[in-house]
Amino acid sequence: MITTLLTTITYRQSNMLLLNKRFFEKNKANSYISNNNIEVKILFSSENPSFLGKTIDATAIEMSPKALRLEVPFPLEIGSVLDIALKFKDSNLCYNLTGNIRWRVPSITGHYHIGLVLRERSDIKSDYKTWKINFIQNFNNRRAC
Repeated sequence: MITTLLTTITYRQSNMLLLNKRFFEKNKANSYISNNNIEVKILFSSENPSFLGKTIDATAIEMSPKALRLEVPFPLEIGSVLDIALKFKDSNLCYNLTGNIRWRVPSITGHYHIGLVLRERSDIKSDYKTWKINFIQNFNNRRAC
């Protein structure tokens, strides 16, 4: 009886620690505030087929090796997979990246902010590994607080 009670208490404490770690600890990835004007060409979109092949002007608000926060002129579906060609207007840097849209909110300018979580994809050309390896050297941004 006491052993069962102690096991239950220990189990609940470990679950609480896992929940705390998952929801309340900050992500350790380097994150940079940016105001880079970028050109995004949508190569593939699982939920937005009408945008296929479109090139849009966007603003990279925040960037990290694992995610992007972009301001785009139209709403993109949450949960959709995007394959994009990301080109920085002030340099010749261009990356082919794949990501999932995790969230979308309207901005005060009438555009939309989207959170794009980047990931590797083996069936198409991807610069994700290069993006992660060269991230700090390539970008001259301010570190996010």
